Amino acid sequence: MNMVRNIDLPEALVFYGVESMMTQERDKTIGLRSGVSRLLNECRELGTAALFLSEEFGEEESVKQFFLKALAESSNVGGVKTIEKTLHCDDPIINFRCLNSEFVTPESNNNDDTPYLSDEHDEDIEFYNVHINGRSPSPAFLLDSLCSVHIDPQGFGGSSGFGTGQWIDPRRSPMPARTVVFIAGDWDTSEDSSMDMEALSTVYDRCAAARAAGCRIIYIEQLPDETQQNIPVRDDTQTMALCDAVITTLGNDNPRDLQPISLDAVSTPGDYWLNPPTPRDDVGNRVSVDDIVEWFRSEREMEEIVGDEGCVVNDDGIEGEDMSEEEMNKILADLDGL
Repeated sequence: MNMVRNIDLPEALVFYGVESMMTQERDKTIGLRSGVSRLLNECRELGTAALFLSEEFGEEESVKQFFLKALAESSNVGGVKTIEKTLHCDDPIINFRCLNSEFVTPESNNNDDTPYLSDEHDEDIEFYNVHINGRSPSPAFLLDSLCSVHIDPQGFGGSSGFGTGQWIDPRRSPMPARTVVFIAGDWDTSEDSSMDMEALSTVYDRCAAARAAGCRIIYIEQLPDETQQNIPVRDDTQTMALCDAVITTLGNDNPRDLQPISLDAVSTPGDYWLNPPTPRDDVGNRVSVDDIVEWFRSEREMEEIVGDEGCVVNDDGIEGEDMSEEEMNKILADLDGL
């Protein structure tokens, strides 16, 4: 008899944007957000994919190096050594993606201990690969990133919590409906803050992209700590309305402590009851993902064309001669009649 789970664990955790995974320390260095190391090690133990998506960097290696730098600043956090070791293996604990990534089907790592890789599933994968034109609020970047990794799906148990047998699904990409996306918001609005309204709108765009992709969204508030009580913080209620849950912290990195966020907590059912959604727009209407991606692609390509031509002055047929005195008098006479 095989024991199977009776909860729907997330198949992928996505940290969308640098701020969702990292935080600025008191000495101005960048380190991992508290709780990230524990969550990544949970993903490794349970076979959940973890992705770090960045629209700020141009190359995947730059994203990875930035993560490694933050990891080094968090060397005293539990579980960091394990993360460092797995980054250099064929199946890393976390995958890095940027807008310029070349999205391809993951290579098979089949052996006798893992289910066969479904060729039919891989043949059905079609990447948008629109690069910068797939940035949020288009869901293309997020969906391509999910399709570029593989997981071993776990069986789903009944209400009694066990079963006599289960169908073992082949390795495949995580389903958007079983993906949880973390997005950090509520930027500091003090005068010395480096964040502006453009950054704030980016947070909204990322939430809109995850919603349109059909993913579950957890919004992390950027609240000041005990040393920043005099710093004003704005609650972006419009962005919060797009999300399935709002939290202030991922917890700490001690796996023995009771945590506000864990893989069990973001399961269905779980602490936040994150039910698998369908792709929706900002007001909750169901949408076609392909139509949205195509609309953003065509609009952005048109903006590029118009932007290039906007600086070109077409002077064909324009003569450089001055207006004659007779023509000027005729215009003035017509004005007097008004």
